Amino acid sequence: MRGNRIRGTVLRYRADRIPVAYVLFAFGLHVAVYLWATPLIAALLIGPMVALCSCVAAINHHHQHLNTFYSPVLNRAYELVLSLQTGIGPYGWVLHHNLGHHLHYLNQPPHAKPDESHWTRKDGSTMGRFEYSLHLFLHHQVDIFHVGKRHPRVWRSYMLMKIPLYTLMAVGLILDPVMFLLAFLAPAMLTLFHTCWATYEHHAGHHSSDHNTASVNRENKIFNFMTCNLGLHTAHHSQPGLHWSLLPELHAKIRGKIPKEQLLQTFWSMR
Repeated sequence: MRGNRIRGTVLRYRADRIPVAYVLFAFGLHVAVYLWATPLIAALLIGPMVALCSCVAAINHHHQHLNTFYSPVLNRAYELVLSLQTGIGPYGWVLHHNLGHHLHYLNQPPHAKPDESHWTRKDGSTMGRFEYSLHLFLHHQVDIFHVGKRHPRVWRSYMLMKIPLYTLMAVGLILDPVMFLLAFLAPAMLTLFHTCWATYEHHAGHHSSDHNTASVNRENKIFNFMTCNLGLHTAHHSQPGLHWSLLPELHAKIRGKIPKEQLLQTFWSMR
């Protein structure tokens, strides 16, 4: 573990150099499109930008579990960049995902305190992928509010970070509303919906009271390179605060406890 740490004062882990560079590169493309592209070109680039930002969303997820930088100022600034690309504001992941989903993901409706990312309906039947994605996309702000009531200090940070985020958005909209919509808002909202879509397969259909049998894992090397090991999902739920670069080691230790049908080798599926 120590080999992955930087002993300086910037990044916590050496492995985050590439993800940070990728996030800044992708953000630079958004800015370039906003400043110099025509509306038609910007509209045509929405799809490619969403594809780029799907990886940024995974990086954002990891950052919210374990902040990338030592400096709180750098972490908050980084979160603004991540938010403009992924459609969810600073501390939004912390409330909905860390303090919600991770605590309750074994609980599905009609449980009294169900998973904030639940994949069953109120009657306990399993949602389809589109139904789940749309419900999560439209309902996540309500869940954030409810989780925030249980964690007022984090809720306060969430609300305070809306000030710089909304200020940046207001400036972009005032200067050029059409281009800000095409270069930032549309890709971010589609990226957020894709994030909801992608998370369906993590747990859907796997009722369990055991961490080792509650998650689907993707062991495909390309997938895990692009998502910083998000495919090693059982390991992540076992130790949510563990840095993503250390997940393969933990996954190897617990792999024998995971059902074989929940160890996928493919890059993707549309189930």
